[in-house]
Amino acid sequence: MDQTSRQALNRNDAAMPLSPVWWLHLPVAVFLLLVLLFQFSTVLFAGWFDGERGALEIAQFVILLTSTVVGVRLVFHPVTRRTPGLLLWSSLATLGVAYTAGEEISWAQHLVGWGTPHWWADLNDQGETNLHNVSSWLDQKPRALLEVGIVIGGIVLPLLLRAVPRLQQVRAATIVPPLALLPLALLAELARLGERARDVFGSQPEIVYRPSEVQELFFFWFALIYLIVLYRRVADEETQPLIACT
Repeated sequence: MDQTSRQALNRNDAAMPLSPVWWLHLPVAVFLLLVLLFQFSTVLFAGWFDGERGALEIAQFVILLTSTVVGVRLVFHPVTRRTPGLLLWSSLATLGVAYTAGEEISWAQHLVGWGTPHWWADLNDQGETNLHNVSSWLDQKPRALLEVGIVIGGIVLPLLLRAVPRLQQVRAATIVPPLALLPLALLAELARLGERARDVFGSQPEIVYRPSEVQELFFFWFALIYLIVLYRRVADEETQPLIACT
């Protein structure tokens, strides 16, 4: 393997900037905690984790807010700004997490507690100041697109790059998530396994309470670690020549 191939391998697979605690140990521990709480203490789960001000919603917002900060730094990095494709991708990702952060707290409605104007409450199926409860085109369909993206980007492509190393020399491989993010992608899918089995086979036990919310938690967790990894790839002086041709 030549020097270029080794650098490509490092930036895509081996050089995780974070300890496994953040992308493996802690996510698995959180998932098991949510499963155990649902199986043995639904009252405790409902009291601490459910609702718009519960731990799940607050954790989602904090993760998305942190992702936005990382994304802004990524967009304004000099290497990103002189690489049109990467700039477009980073900008879309950053706008996506920023928008979702606002939607998660209904643009501060759940924190401040203001009322929803009557004319908007009539359009919003939950009477909140947000867009995603207005239409499936602003909720279920973007969510489905995100899920497909995480399955492809977090599972399929990293495994493909590992199986076919020469593909890691392609400049577009810079934006492929590392294989280390596969556990987060799998946990996100596992969260709704019981719900989907019920849709196919009839009555099936749920794995966690509010599986959609748990899935979103791991979606957003995946996005945060991904943006951190992408920023570190861009900031790494050894891989910069492979990202942006000057």
